[in-house]
Amino acid sequence: MVKHAGSVFSVDVAGLDTRPGQPAYARIDDRIRMAITSGALAPNARLPSSRTLAKDLGVARNTVDWALGQLVADGYIVRRRGAGSFVAASLPERDAHPVTPKRIALSQSADAQPRLSERAQALRSYPGHYQAATAIPFTPSLPPGDLFPRKVWNRLLIREAGRPGNDYWEYGASNGLPALREAIAAHASAMRATHCSPEQVIVVTSTQQAVELAGKVLADPGDRAWVEMPGYQPVQHCLRAAGLHVVHVPVDEQGLDVGAGRLLAPHARLAYVTPSHQYPMGYEMSLERRRALLDWAHEADAYVVEDDYDGDYCYEGRPIASLQGMDGRGRVIYVGSFNKILFPALRIAYVIVPEPLVAAFVDAKHVADGHTALLTQGVLAAFIHEGQLARHLRKTRAIYDERRLAFLEEAKVLADVLDFGPATAGMHVTGMFKHGPPRVDDRAVAAACARAGIDVHPLSKYGATERSGLVFGFAGASRAAARSGLEIVRRAIVSVRG
Repeated sequence: MVKHAGSVFSVDVAGLDTRPGQPAYARIDDRIRMAITSGALAPNARLPSSRTLAKDLGVARNTVDWALGQLVADGYIVRRRGAGSFVAASLPERDAHPVTPKRIALSQSADAQPRLSERAQALRSYPGHYQAATAIPFTPSLPPGDLFPRKVWNRLLIREAGRPGNDYWEYGASNGLPALREAIAAHASAMRATHCSPEQVIVVTSTQQAVELAGKVLADPGDRAWVEMPGYQPVQHCLRAAGLHVVHVPVDEQGLDVGAGRLLAPHARLAYVTPSHQYPMGYEMSLERRRALLDWAHEADAYVVEDDYDGDYCYEGRPIASLQGMDGRGRVIYVGSFNKILFPALRIAYVIVPEPLVAAFVDAKHVADGHTALLTQGVLAAFIHEGQLARHLRKTRAIYDERRLAFLEEAKVLADVLDFGPATAGMHVTGMFKHGPPRVDDRAVAAACARAGIDVHPLSKYGATERSGLVFGFAGASRAAARSGLEIVRRAIVSVRG
């Protein structure tokens, strides 16, 4: 008996051979009974009609009626005149405590742990989100949702979804919609002085995916990759997942110490950097260091992955050009993201690659997930083409600048315990605890703040530094919220020190 592919109720009667020669009605009975007792079919769940089940399972309707009749007699199913068949609200007493899949998992012996790969075990140090991240003061790099023009976005979404044709409803090109790639190329050229054609733009879901693709395309397992220390931890795990050996290169006020990188791993294949606004310290890489980094990449036949995660937000002076715009030898992989400047759930970022690498990156993206969601790409393309992105950036840049200045003014309440670093760009600022014993446990301070409803990140989370500290996101906090939040932080510091 063959279950039709169109079945909406998965009861594989052919695969359940509980007894040799068992008739079909008994197999259907057993399968539905097992689904009910295991919790797969919830109490009061409606079952398809016997006619539908018979068609889907490829059996006679009488066969299904026999099975359902037995389940009714045993108290697993109830029939309601004119409404259909339903799972009973409560099971027969002998099955009153069903063994659900969750209960089965919990009942396994502690010794029967699954065997994980070395990569999976390493990734456990950066666990996934098991619940949504909420924007509260002072969550770093999380844009406030109330500033995003949802009405405009919804209007474009409805319009794009209603377009004739199948551009958004079939498998798309792995490198992204042409309209979005054109919009990104123009935006990056105007805002960050990049040099590229739309063909060099590949649409991805996130910075992490872009970095992982670079690691897989440009290096082999066991090769080395420079990363900033302290630095953005998620991409380090992406590189490890790609099989690379991560080399921590120190950062100072001029950005990544290229000389130290040459000593630590002169033949590394990649260098991941945040030159426009080092994460989390906020430093801007000096022109001398930029040139030194590009020279190293050329000499070592290596590549620089430039993460320009918040380069659209510069408040003082003129933003320095991107590394990609300075590079004339095809050694920079430029990564940008809309998830931090629009909203995190968007899941659209992009990577600009040198022309000789385009095909390899597109192939790697195809293997990773086929392509990024097409309808969302279409909406974002329209959002950019119609000037909405530029309008949103102008608005948020002004508001973030106002909140930045308000935060720095209110943060004087912590001047006796924290030295704040640069705050001329981006959406966050880092404060380092002043020299002198004892060293303040920044993780304990962050935990105390969290218990009071304030989200600050401990600097030690981003790697070893001589001094501990706290990372504050200022973009989502009004002056009043900053004032009350900083008072909570101060009390937490006093408590931990005491």
